Amino acid sequence: MISNSGHARKPFLHKIKLVQGNIVDQEVDAIITVVPKNLEHVGSLNRAIFDAAGHKLDDFILENIYKPKVGDVYAVPGFNLKARHVLIGVMPYFRTDFDKSEHYLTNVTRKIMELARCMFLQKIAFPPIASGKNGYPRAKAARLIVHGIVDRLDSAIEEVRIVCPDSKSLIDFQHKLTTVGWDEQLRG
Repeated sequence: MISNSGHARKPFLHKIKLVQGNIVDQEVDAIITVVPKNLEHVGSLNRAIFDAAGHKLDDFILENIYKPKVGDVYAVPGFNLKARHVLIGVMPYFRTDFDKSEHYLTNVTRKIMELARCMFLQKIAFPPIASGKNGYPRAKAARLIVHGIVDRLDSAIEEVRIVCPDSKSLIDFQHKLTTVGWDEQLRG
């Protein structure tokens, strides 16, 4: 059968929810972030997460994550956050365009989705990771994140919330999601 929509059938797209808000205010099983392999929490997103979680998050990471490699993902407690966990992906430090290769963000997003499924998490929230001042352009990051989420979205996860801090990010994600066949009107 040929579909009129022009999109391949992706049965779990209705599980994606797009919202504008602050990632640290999300009451979900886990929120997502990325850090460079030196574990610095650089960028406004990470500063907000680490400030809201409290110093115990930084202490836990320094005591429990040893020699991280690019592409690794970790689950750590949320401490003072509304989310129970923070899922952290390790990305290269963005010094050159080679460090911004598309496969890094897509693969880390896929691994985060797999970790969430292995942990039996029902609701997770992604901010526009790696799209800050020195990161990927916002629209490119949206495309890579959506691709990674859609590749690993299945029946085990109840909701993947994409939390955008502003209307520009919201529009970028809405466009990328619509491109893969997502329709916010179909959400239950």
